[in-house]
Amino acid sequence: MSDLLAFVSQINGFGGKSFTDKVEIFGWYLHENGGKPKFGPTDLLSCFEAAHEPKPSNIHSIVHRLSTDRPARLLKDGQGYRLSAAVREQVGKLISRKTNTAVTALLTGLLSSVTNKDQRTFLDETITCFTGKAHRAAIVMGWNLAYSHLCDRIFDAHLTAFNANRTKVHPKLPEIVKRTDFQEYGERQVIDVCRTASIVDKSIYKILQERLDRRNMAAHPSAVTFTSAQAEDLITDLVNNVLLNARL
Repeated sequence: MSDLLAFVSQINGFGGKSFTDKVEIFGWYLHENGGKPKFGPTDLLSCFEAAHEPKPSNIHSIVHRLSTDRPARLLKDGQGYRLSAAVREQVGKLISRKTNTAVTALLTGLLSSVTNKDQRTFLDETITCFTGKAHRAAIVMGWNLAYSHLCDRIFDAHLTAFNANRTKVHPKLPEIVKRTDFQEYGERQVIDVCRTASIVDKSIYKILQERLDRRNMAAHPSAVTFTSAQAEDLITDLVNNVLLNARL
């Protein structure tokens, strides 16, 4: 849940909301971003922790009350809790209305600073896909934008360290001499060398690994549904932690 702090930061007035409202928002997050069909009190407390929010002392009472309201806002069975369809839609509209605007502003804010031709193409297509609600495509293009930037930063600022550490993890891969040599590497191999060379720290490495997994799911034919929240989540994480990361 490394992205949860960024997620709640996009919700105006989140810190001032009641514990009940936060539980419903965290429940929506666990469904939509976390891929959990059911959740429990422990999952919710983990969300409070990850979001740097004070924890309620009576989380069990809160979920019990929400599940016994008429109509129930949380539905309970032997596997845990889930938001009712009405609440899931209600919370989703609230969040999407705010986060869609925030993510679009985040992306368009890059237009003046992204001058690399390839990256500008990826940025333009990410904006087109995201605003057009092509969530699967937005995830793929958002990853392409961040990965292209990562390779540029390696080539421009970390090439000696990258080549020196390449032999430690992928000795059969060629030395990077020109920018196009990255095409001989798999994306995960580039990320592995970056971590070994300390070009990225442990946290950024984990983010890149998780986001590559999400991109791979989106890029291959499957029955998996991709939502606006998942696209927002990936784009926000990669823009803030890769493209705008001054330490990279």
